Amino acid sequence: MSPARTRVLIVDDSFVVRAGLRGFVAAQPDFAVVAEASNGREAVDLAREHRPDIVLMDLRMRAGDGISATREIVRELPATKVLVLTWLEDPASLRDAILAGAKGYLVHGSFASEELAHALRTLNDEGALITPVLAGELLRSVDAHETPQDVAERLTPRERQILSLVQQGRTNREIAQALGIEEKTVKNHINSLYSKLAISSRLEAMAKRPR
Repeated sequence: MSPARTRVLIVDDSFVVRAGLRGFVAAQPDFAVVAEASNGREAVDLAREHRPDIVLMDLRMRAGDGISATREIVRELPATKVLVLTWLEDPASLRDAILAGAKGYLVHGSFASEELAHALRTLNDEGALITPVLAGELLRSVDAHETPQDVAERLTPRERQILSLVQQGRTNREIAQALGIEEKTVKNHINSLYSKLAISSRLEAMAKRPR
């Protein structure tokens, strides 16, 4: 029996963009498109119906914006991961998407097809990522008044090591392999550093600066 494929919901008000994403996802042997939505309201309804593993979410749409849809989907379906794919290359949109619960943020025109494939697999393996062009803005927007020493003093050496790997975009599985420990041990360390740093997502962890 072949393994179950990761289920993807595509959300964009452009038919051309949806068609391109549909073809791309269909070409991945371990992913499958389960539905498409042209606005945020449809996205929420279809997410409830199909319970996708990943949602590819546009932000600006004519009926129901992507931020509100992301917030509602993440609240109702916490196992579903949202990857924002947008033309909006500004810190405010990035910040709003993170606060709404998005696990990734890529800007059209700034990533290649292999990078999108990597993004899908990263999110599917409990990772998170942002487009490199906005990484610096995220760093400046989260805890701008906290020094690297403040962060480092709260973490154990192992937690600092794991945080560094998270900031490199490594998934829990990759971190476990790199450190020679169990994946569940990695999860426990990540939960601990989340608590110590008063954060709730990998994207926020990527903005912390331990020395």
